[in-house]
Amino acid sequence: MNEMAFYWKADEVPELQGLSRLEQRVLLRGTFLKERSMSTVALLVVAFASIEFVINPLVRSVAPQMTTSQMGYAGALIVWILLLMGVRDIVMMNILRPKIAAKRAAQTAAKVAELEKQASEPAGSA
Repeated sequence: MNEMAFYWKADEVPELQGLSRLEQRVLLRGTFLKERSMSTVALLVVAFASIEFVINPLVRSVAPQMTTSQMGYAGALIVWILLLMGVRDIVMMNILRPKIAAKRAAQTAAKVAELEKQASEPAGSA
């Protein structure tokens, strides 16, 4: 049942507990580059398609004067892209939970190995 949980914030994800906000960002955005690049391509396709087939018809029917105001239209598109990016980050955070857990376990194992190495060096040299 725990595997089916869906989280909206990085602070709520059990695999990210105990990390600072910066560590969470680095782990989520800088570690899984292949998944991040594939999701970026998908984001671009969704953004262009949604602008052409959802946003533009919606703007023309609800607020046709917005298309003549370039700043208003550009602002609406920027807000839409930022919203899509936020949704993409939330989805990727939930999809990558097993990989995040494995990465954290590897980091913890490396720290433990380093501490054991440091603990054995003074004992061996004395």
